[in-house]
Amino acid sequence: MEQIKTGTWKSNALFMSVFLLLTYVLLLASMAKNSNKLVTQNSFITVDKAELVTLSHFDKLITTVLLNPQGYLYRDEVFIISGQQHNKVNIHSFEEHLFASFIDMAIPFAALFLIALTTIVINAFYYRNKVSKEIAPLCRKVDSIISSYQLSNNNHQSAANINGLNHSLDFLQQISHEYQVKAEEHSFCDKLTHLVDRYHFLEHINKQLTLTAAAGTKSGLLFIDLDGFKSVNDSYGHSFGDEVLIQVAERLRSIVRRKNLSFKQDNNALEYNLSRLGGDEFTLFIQHLEDPEHSISVAIDILQELERDFILGNKTIKISASIGIAIYPDSAATPHALIQMADVAMYRAKTEGRGVYRIYSPEMGAKLRRYHYLLDEMRQALDSSNFFLTFQPIIEINDYGISYFEALVRWQHPAEGTIGPDEFIPIAEDSNLILELGDWILDEACRQMAAWYNAGMKKVRISVNVSPIQLKHKSLYDWITASLAKSGLPAHSLMLEITESCFIEASDKLFNELEKLRSDGVMIAIDDFGTGFSSLSVLANLPVDVLKIDKLFVTEAIHNIKYHKILHSIVDMALKLELKVVAEGIEHKEQLELLRTLGVKKIQGYLISRPQRSNYVGDKIFEHGINHMAQTGTSRWPPQINEY
Repeated sequence: MEQIKTGTWKSNALFMSVFLLLTYVLLLASMAKNSNKLVTQNSFITVDKAELVTLSHFDKLITTVLLNPQGYLYRDEVFIISGQQHNKVNIHSFEEHLFASFIDMAIPFAALFLIALTTIVINAFYYRNKVSKEIAPLCRKVDSIISSYQLSNNNHQSAANINGLNHSLDFLQQISHEYQVKAEEHSFCDKLTHLVDRYHFLEHINKQLTLTAAAGTKSGLLFIDLDGFKSVNDSYGHSFGDEVLIQVAERLRSIVRRKNLSFKQDNNALEYNLSRLGGDEFTLFIQHLEDPEHSISVAIDILQELERDFILGNKTIKISASIGIAIYPDSAATPHALIQMADVAMYRAKTEGRGVYRIYSPEMGAKLRRYHYLLDEMRQALDSSNFFLTFQPIIEINDYGISYFEALVRWQHPAEGTIGPDEFIPIAEDSNLILELGDWILDEACRQMAAWYNAGMKKVRISVNVSPIQLKHKSLYDWITASLAKSGLPAHSLMLEITESCFIEASDKLFNELEKLRSDGVMIAIDDFGTGFSSLSVLANLPVDVLKIDKLFVTEAIHNIKYHKILHSIVDMALKLELKVVAEGIEHKEQLELLRTLGVKKIQGYLISRPQRSNYVGDKIFEHGINHMAQTGTSRWPPQINEY
């Protein structure tokens, strides 16, 4: 195309040069002819040479170009000398001479102009055909490229000629720019929510933190993690979960706009201050933070926004969020560290009730380091068999006969000594190590009870705690029956303790498996009753046999009349529902006597015994001899009243 334009320009320039040259030659010839004619016809005047005045530079240039250099000014008019006799000269008017020459050349000039015009038309027609042949493939290529975008309802015309090609190229430039913007967004953002991805979010806040440091101001980062999102995926499927994430992203965008926290390069750009890190984790960056209270205000708005119902089709879903806040430069000085500290604060919010926010503090960092340290150590402990079981007896309140033992795991750390379950069990559940650890606990508890059972403890059970994580990841019935078969322990010698909160959203499958286990002889107990806020209608239909009252009620009932009444109501309700009652946390004689008056039959706590190793328990249960155990199927374990 460029070659065609260049060739046309050169041809036109050459043609115009030749045309102008011919016109000039024609004019000179005409003027020479008229000059001779004037001399022949004596059409001149004779004047004294002294009367002539030299021409100005411009007039001199005109006469010289027209080959009449002997021009002078006479009576304010330009004249040309055509002859000379002594002091007299013959002159004639230059204007009349020029006018006459133009008249003489009119016909030749018209012929020349006609020839030129014809040449131009022929040349234009030639180049038009040539250009058309040259651009035809280009037009087809442009139309093909535009059609490949598969656009609908567009107003562009086919590139059939130069104008059409120009219009199509403009249109192609427009849609190419639009696709470039979309491609940029596609490569920069999360595919589901269309928020900026982790990599580009970190790149963005790295630049902004540099500006913040130079200005000596502060910035904030909010780490947002959804509460209960996994249950949405488990209950409704991942498509529902994806829709929830899309709606969460849109609600967060609205907060960014409402709070004037937006950062965009232009109208089509992504929102760089808001990102989805992955899963159900989102982050929000606040560039200019004059007061930490502003970040708290934003966090509260987010919590309120996400607590509103999510409507998906005909279903209403409720979730909440936990938010961690980190402040630059107080909490951290780099983007990665800032996100990590906000994550730590978010984790604290999770552990302190969920649906709340927490601001990072150095104390949280120490806990995080402790968490990861114990997590690594626990993995090694599972391979090194550094865990062991202790057993705490639950006795009959009337004759102190042993009803069952609760198996409790302990960790014998090679450097720190014994680490209690309150510290490592939450870490095991959070990391799913509880699955491997739980298998070992169940197998070891059943193995030990099978040994005591074979020794004569026919009426005593072993109780094992089951974690909510195990209930979600295992088929309960298959897991329990496999462990019983491995150890040879009868099903009626096993009891499972499940916390009350596990039953709130329990599936029908879990209920069916619990019923199958009960029909085999396994007993089911609700652990820590009173702390999970179960409704009475749920309690009435639970497949359980034993209700274990949380130690809080036993502890407070001694000096708080309201707790006394609640404890009395729980015991009365359990008895009417034909559930066996066990009171936990008995540490004082007064508690023992109170429970006796309330009709509680079984008790557990430090007043009876702390959790003990198996060898200690073996010595204790055989204290009264084999014959006593063979006759009763159990042994006695009196409270240590004198020690309290």
